[in-house]
Amino acid sequence: MHMVYLPYSDDIRHIEELHTHNNVVTPRATEGQIEKAIALIRRVDLKDFSVCQFCNPALQRHYAVLQALALDEDEMPEIKDETVPDEEGMARLGVVKALEDFKLSVYGEDYEEDNDFAANGKVTDASRKRKAIAENAVKECANFDWTDLAENGKVMLNLLVLFPWY
Repeated sequence: MHMVYLPYSDDIRHIEELHTHNNVVTPRATEGQIEKAIALIRRVDLKDFSVCQFCNPALQRHYAVLQALALDEDEMPEIKDETVPDEEGMARLGVVKALEDFKLSVYGEDYEEDNDFAANGKVTDASRKRKAIAENAVKECANFDWTDLAENGKVMLNLLVLFPWY
């Protein structure tokens, strides 16, 4: 018998705040929005689709690494991620028009995508902080001579110094 651990098996997710209060009215889609969503799904719908056609890229990479280790191979085979969206298919005129109609029906004409992030200062502050931390880590890592450290077997000693930056 084979055992495969599923991701998020111990993940506990809390109910959203919106649904915990009885006096809060949950927003509902209008008939027009539902029709636009159905039109969009029909445009994007894949003919003869089966979930069995697509492999889990994380598992495929894991198996490729195991195979490379078992066979003492230096190179690992390139794994093609078949789960990424089909950009060429999404750029078709009918799909683009259906998507624009759906966005217009849900958000309205005056909607700008950047407004959601600008209205919430926490998101921009957090992203700014992450960017500063990442830039600092890149600067600090540039100070090391990684080839010399690898040749002398001292990479692991310096990794402990680098952990707080990540």
